[in-house]
Amino acid sequence: MASFFHKDIELQFAKACDLHSASDFGAAEKIYISLLELLPDSSLLHHSIGLLYYETEDFDKALTHYSTARSYALHDPDILFNYALCQKKLSKVHDAITSFTEFTTICPDDPDGFYTLGNCYRELKEFGKALTVYKHALEINPDHLPANKNLAYVHHLLGDTDNAIILYKHILNLEPSNEQARHMIAAITGEHVDQIPSEYVKEVFDHYSETFETNLLEDLHYTVPAQLRANIDTLDHSVESFYKCIDLGCGTGLAGVAFHKKCEHITGIDISEKMIAQAESKNIYTILAVAEATSFLKKKKGEYDLVIAADFLTYVGDLSSVFEAVTSATTERALFCFSIENSAQPDFHLCSTGRFAHARQYVVQTADRHGWRCLDIKETNLRKEKTEWVAGTLYFMVKSQ
Repeated sequence: MASFFHKDIELQFAKACDLHSASDFGAAEKIYISLLELLPDSSLLHHSIGLLYYETEDFDKALTHYSTARSYALHDPDILFNYALCQKKLSKVHDAITSFTEFTTICPDDPDGFYTLGNCYRELKEFGKALTVYKHALEINPDHLPANKNLAYVHHLLGDTDNAIILYKHILNLEPSNEQARHMIAAITGEHVDQIPSEYVKEVFDHYSETFETNLLEDLHYTVPAQLRANIDTLDHSVESFYKCIDLGCGTGLAGVAFHKKCEHITGIDISEKMIAQAESKNIYTILAVAEATSFLKKKKGEYDLVIAADFLTYVGDLSSVFEAVTSATTERALFCFSIENSAQPDFHLCSTGRFAHARQYVVQTADRHGWRCLDIKETNLRKEKTEWVAGTLYFMVKSQ
């Protein structure tokens, strides 16, 4: 009887694992729970259901089961690693550092341990420590792609462009299709480019989606959407409210928060699926779409009476295609409100940050060619970069053709 019972448990566990692998999480969870009633001290079962809860983003339950699994298998490296990942997901970054540090002691030849530890230090902006552990990961495996990417980023952030370029070039050797590395080399070396690769933008914002809003508002003192909203009521353009608004590059929905009470319908589009998921949680937008802005607008004809682009155009070099698309997609007398990073150079240029800056004359002339007239222009501070403000301009334009 005992042997049969043990065999039955093994079969049930195997079935739960198969269901789990097939993403039938509800059915797998039921079996895991029933097995835990029989074997409450099984580290394997607690770890398995912890993995399920982590995948379904129920991180509190995941952490509870990882913690229990650890109590029965204290030095199991897989359990410890996943426990640390879950701590980081729950913003327990200091606790995660302790756990990842323990993992690197147990598994000193595993580059992933040092890489993830570096990510924790990077999140806390302890960049010196991040550099040290990323380098340690690369001593173990020089071709560890994520560690190369993050080390390049930190060198670039700290102004060490020589080492950043070396790493970006190594990334291209490892992954020739990597548009982010190619773009950042162009930004550092001052190469003239007209557009940023869409894959680069998507990767950047997918990566930062979870911390993007907090970083913008608290660290970078970003207020562009609120500034656009505050100024729109002062314009010589008598509109009490708008019927259909589109928020280009909506991100996590900060402009939507500022404008949604002014608009009957508001559409948000962004190239990053993870940013759209953040915006969706605000329950502000009538429509949300993962799309490239120009392509999306070209499918619309005379639909929107308000277009917002809060910091969206800093990721566009040549503005002609955007203005052309906005013109086609808007109604008569529509408003186009947007922010621009200022350039002292003619037309536009790619900054070392990887974003574009545009000259006022270029913006106004491009707008005019596509049927837009300036109602107001306001100089402003866009955001903090290190300790300095980034100078920008808010433009408020009316469709004149």
